[in-house]
Amino acid sequence: MIIMKLHLSAVVFLLVCSVFGIVSNNQSQEGKDLIEKAAEKMSIFALPYFEMKGNVRIDNQGKPLDGTYLLLWNGPDQWREEINFPGYTEIQLGSKGIVFLKRNVDFMPLRINQLRTALGYGTAGNSVSMMSLTPRSDETIKRVKDRKVNGTKVKCAEIADQDKHTREVCVDASTGTLVREGAFLDKDMMPVGRKLFPRFLSYVQGGKPLAEVQVAELKTTEQFPSAAFVPPAGSLSRPGCMNPSPFRLVHKVSPQYPEEERRSHVEGTVAVYTWIGVDGKPRDFRIVSGVTPGLNAASIDGVQQWRYDPATCNGTPVEVETVLTVNYSLR
Repeated sequence: MIIMKLHLSAVVFLLVCSVFGIVSNNQSQEGKDLIEKAAEKMSIFALPYFEMKGNVRIDNQGKPLDGTYLLLWNGPDQWREEINFPGYTEIQLGSKGIVFLKRNVDFMPLRINQLRTALGYGTAGNSVSMMSLTPRSDETIKRVKDRKVNGTKVKCAEIADQDKHTREVCVDASTGTLVREGAFLDKDMMPVGRKLFPRFLSYVQGGKPLAEVQVAELKTTEQFPSAAFVPPAGSLSRPGCMNPSPFRLVHKVSPQYPEEERRSHVEGTVAVYTWIGVDGKPRDFRIVSGVTPGLNAASIDGVQQWRYDPATCNGTPVEVETVLTVNYSLR
């Protein structure tokens, strides 16, 4: 009798595991299909040729600063991007695996980095790029759930990596487009060819918009002439591409809290401009938003010990620039 009961329990256990496995596999496939379809729907870079013009705004010490944005796309081997503000100009051109860059300063300001983050694409290999949200080879989709983001009904896929770090990718249930949350507010999807892209994109902190993009024109075109893609004199070049696979943090050292700032209860966030090399090591540090000399120095000491899986273009590691932030809190 005892043996029969044990046998029955084992059968029930195996059935439960089997059912759970089927549900899990179904959820994983549902999540994968959900993300891939949404990413395909919004991938304007799959279009052969297009032009985007926009009005951009950044926070400049509490006051709005307005500028312009331009992107000409002849495909991944030929494109041109311009950002212009009073006192700041930037031109990037892509040409067959090489990115040419010219700025009127020798670093990327914090607000420009936030503007690029708001756009959701670019050459920096940012982990929040709208073009790089599909699961990596070391990630699995755990489940799909319904909820609301900013009042919009969405389906969200929960994704976990081998180290059990999780993230979510959400899709608007009505439009089938990707929905960013947290620091982002995107709205008013507009068609271009067979794709959809937000007419308005913004990066927000503490309820305050720090960078905004208002797309004034987004249209498919005929092929642009080669003359539009000649690098300006004085450009710096490096291997790269539009929308590389993102770099990923694999080792982080927490900076030491300086004793003087600790005693004085000084808190804040330090932003460090840097390049992440093909070896995954940050280099060439510059404080682009600081707190105190002590916290600034501690941030660089900590960040230079961080290590990354580098960004890649078609599987080849590339060097990218970014802004890393270090938060200090005594709470």
